[in-house]
Amino acid sequence: MLRRFFQLLAVLAPLGAFALALQPVQQRLYGGHATQGIVLLLVALAILAVLEGLLFRYWILPGWSEKLAERLYAGSYLPEDDALAQLADRIEAEKNAALIPELVKLVHAQSWRLRGWLELSRLQQDVLHDAAAALQTLEDAIRHIREPEDAALLMFRAAQLCEKSLHDEAAAQNWLRRLAEQHPHTVYGRRVSARQQ
Repeated sequence: MLRRFFQLLAVLAPLGAFALALQPVQQRLYGGHATQGIVLLLVALAILAVLEGLLFRYWILPGWSEKLAERLYAGSYLPEDDALAQLADRIEAEKNAALIPELVKLVHAQSWRLRGWLELSRLQQDVLHDAAAALQTLEDAIRHIREPEDAALLMFRAAQLCEKSLHDEAAAQNWLRRLAEQHPHTVYGRRVSARQQ
């Protein structure tokens, strides 16, 4: 509660300074120096905008977003209740490749979840050391995931995997070309298009 009070004071302080700056502006406007008054008003507005912008960007909005995320997700999602997340964490912690077939079943049962496909692909690389299987998982995911941003992310990951793990530059470029063609309006699509120009 005290933090909110200080945040309110921090937001109001520049407004108070701006209100004080309006008195000289008013004197110049009515005193025959309209141009000076307008310039002074514009300078005061610019300073106010910068100060308020910095306050909101670096102090107020991060706290608000944390609280909002807690309210939106705290009641509906607990990592300990997520079997897929628990199994992926266990495989990673134990480096237990024998559990990966169980994860494959869970991922296919929840094929709409991007996280499952990404976790499976990552663990196939990190635990099984099988980049080809990880690439196949990403390809399977692309067939199941409908959200364009998510599909674009999967294609981008496939391109990175081809380039860095499989050392197949031609395949990597093919993935990037497909990404730019199929999802040009996504974040990754725009990034790839900009890089290719």
